[in-house]
Amino acid sequence: LGFTVTRYGDRVEVDSALGPVAFTAVPRFPDPASVAAQGSLLAPMPGAVIRLGAGLGDQVSAGQPLVWLEAMKMEHTILAPADGVVADLNVIVGQQVEVGAVLARVESAQASGQPPEEGEQQ
Repeated sequence: LGFTVTRYGDRVEVDSALGPVAFTAVPRFPDPASVAAQGSLLAPMPGAVIRLGAGLGDQVSAGQPLVWLEAMKMEHTILAPADGVVADLNVIVGQQVEVGAVLARVESAQASGQPPEEGEQQ
């Protein structure tokens, strides 16, 4: 019983004596960023949380270090994506995380209803 497999991008077609069958290939591991809420800080690799730069409800600035991960004997700093408030903090120091885990979420000042900082325009 022979068959032929042909791939066209994400579409896979198998043709055999029993007839053709078509499949759509899906990623084995979906991109975590595609399912995470806006402002989420995702773990870029598995590792251990070794330090936190802010707590739940704290005001943060874009680029401010928020979470430090240790992976493969190296330290990796995860930065705030925007100015805002730490709305979710899902990790503690010493916790092991997997790649793509949501470590924290920063809600922008506009989304949280916070008044603008002094000198900031509305």
